[in-house]
Amino acid sequence: MGMEKAGVWIFLITACLIPGINGQTVEMDDGKSGYVGSRVDLLCRFINSSPPVKISQVTWQKLVNGTKQNVAIANPSLGVSVAPPYRDRVTFKNAAVRRRTPTLEDTTVTFSSLRLSDEATYICEYTTFPAGNRENTVNLTVYVRPTTQMSLSTPTLVARSSNLKTPVATCVSSNGKPPGTIRWETRVPGEVTTREYRNSDGTFTVQSDYILVPSKETHKETLTCVTTYNEEVYTDSVTLDIQYEPDVLVDGFDGNWYLNRENVQLSCIADANPAVSLYQWRVINGTIPSNAEIRDNVLTFKGPVTYDLQGIYVCDATNSIGTRSGSVEVSVLEKPLPQIATSDVISVIALLLAAGVLLGITITVLVLKIRSRKYDASDSPSRKLSQPIRKRPADDVQHSGRFYEELPSTADYVSYRLACNKEDYPEPYSPPINPPLTFLPQHPYQSTPPNPATTISSTAASRNTFSPPSHTTAIFKYPSVPGLSSPPPGVAAYTFPKEQYV
Repeated sequence: MGMEKAGVWIFLITACLIPGINGQTVEMDDGKSGYVGSRVDLLCRFINSSPPVKISQVTWQKLVNGTKQNVAIANPSLGVSVAPPYRDRVTFKNAAVRRRTPTLEDTTVTFSSLRLSDEATYICEYTTFPAGNRENTVNLTVYVRPTTQMSLSTPTLVARSSNLKTPVATCVSSNGKPPGTIRWETRVPGEVTTREYRNSDGTFTVQSDYILVPSKETHKETLTCVTTYNEEVYTDSVTLDIQYEPDVLVDGFDGNWYLNRENVQLSCIADANPAVSLYQWRVINGTIPSNAEIRDNVLTFKGPVTYDLQGIYVCDATNSIGTRSGSVEVSVLEKPLPQIATSDVISVIALLLAAGVLLGITITVLVLKIRSRKYDASDSPSRKLSQPIRKRPADDVQHSGRFYEELPSTADYVSYRLACNKEDYPEPYSPPINPPLTFLPQHPYQSTPPNPATTISSTAASRNTFSPPSHTTAIFKYPSVPGLSSPPPGVAAYTFPKEQYV
């Protein structure tokens, strides 16, 4: 008894002192997945087996509702054993394990022909000595690709006048795990209703209906169902087949049926689904002329046109959905209307187009020329010379007892400068004065000095004189003219005639 206790203590001390025993683990995948019918490997390896330990057995188990079910067992002495439900589908991947070898560090198993019922948590347990049991788990997820089907909701879609909305197409993603998602691609406006069902085996079925008002405009339109499953995309399309009553039009009357015209007829044109099965002609408040021949949708009038052909002609078109009518009022003229040849119409249109193009080019050229002239005029020296001279500031108005006043015109201004010997603003060019100035004295040199009093009084009495401002006096200075002597001392100033200034 004492020896047994001593052995237990030795084992415990050895387990505590030998490094690495407590660090031995079972390596497995974090998670594994596969599709129904495919093959999948479940990894299981014994890691860190140093110091060496003895592996007595490896057991694969399936955890179902909290209980463990054996799947496969590998024993170095007894070999491999697989439970009946998995015997044909589960094998140990390492061939050495199948040959009763003591090397059981890698006991990975392979599931083939995966089933939806294989989805569960699996346990890989190592029985060793003296380390004891080591185990780990892996979750196996089984996917099921759905079956996608698209069809018209009903065999017959009929356009009704009630404008009621109805399902026209159905898209189904059935028996998928996880469930797929459905969306629609079409240019036809409508509504979508989607429902999801869980099946007894754990799969899902998704059904989506496209709802709209069946009409003639939606006939032959395409609806595309797009199903997405685990980043896989499936598409399917249908073409709408909408049945509707005939849409009728009577053609053939051009407004120029005149007396004795030959070969006239009326045609009943109907757009219908299904096709029109019966055409009927009639005349409102009258009868069809005796010279008329009816062949299905064509009413042909034999012989020359007479006034008997006048009236309102009605064509009734019938298909399996209903009957609709179209009409035209025929009138007969005494003489034919003037006709314009097609070639003449084309020529007129061509001439109008050519005239429009030519007019556009002309306008463009004129606009460009006007802009060019404006640009040249704004930059030309003559424009700069013709700009008005800015009036000088007040502090520059008076120098050396002289006063400069802005004159109303260029000619007067130039004459005033010449008369006053004004040289402050020389100009490179002065235009000729036409007509010549006449306000300068014609006989500046008089034989006798004029009486100042007489000059002043005559100036004051005259209405045609120019008086400088009272605060200063414009000194008149004759321009220097070669060959002429200075003015007499008695001539000091000259009064400008007002009529010449103004």
